[in-house]
Amino acid sequence: MKKLLYLFTCLLISNIYSQTDFIITINNQSQEIALDKNYEFEIEGETIQVSVKEKDTLFYNDAFYNFKYSKKHKVSKAELDEGIEQIMLMTAGGSGIIIQKYESFNPVMLQEMMLNEVTKESVNYGYALERKDYDKTLKSGDELRVLRAELEYKGELEIYEISAVGKKDEGILLMTMNLGADSNNEGEEMINLLWNTLNIN
Repeated sequence: MKKLLYLFTCLLISNIYSQTDFIITINNQSQEIALDKNYEFEIEGETIQVSVKEKDTLFYNDAFYNFKYSKKHKVSKAELDEGIEQIMLMTAGGSGIIIQKYESFNPVMLQEMMLNEVTKESVNYGYALERKDYDKTLKSGDELRVLRAELEYKGELEIYEISAVGKKDEGILLMTMNLGADSNNEGEEMINLLWNTLNIN
């Protein structure tokens, strides 16, 4: 066991994993590895087995906020404009989460405008819209108003939720989309995990 103290592991992880997106280094021996596979290294004449597994629930941490999400989904990140950063998680069925962080602007006043933008095409197509806004207390204790629009057309249901948390000159604008096209309620599970773990720093 003492020889394991000499183990130095360095994992280089990209946003979307391919078969060998990891490099492990042990006592200056490097090898490309994949998740959930066993590998052997010879350390001072002793064979050591190594494997790397990913946790089922991952943690996204930002200076302003953090939350948990499933390993089934990958976070994509983009800079929309100077001082505006966006992250997005999506399911194959089109449900997902979008969070925009504003570094020099309080985005609370944008909530209604954003909801109108994301629902107007469906409404024009013929979807019936029903508002079911509600108040929510986050894990961090922050209280916020969630604007919720349920759109129905010939038995198909789409649910959009918009909310925001703002401070003096910064904040986040958050949107969830549950389009009902996911198998096994994948979109609903993603959204529930966000709401249950979202923390404002």
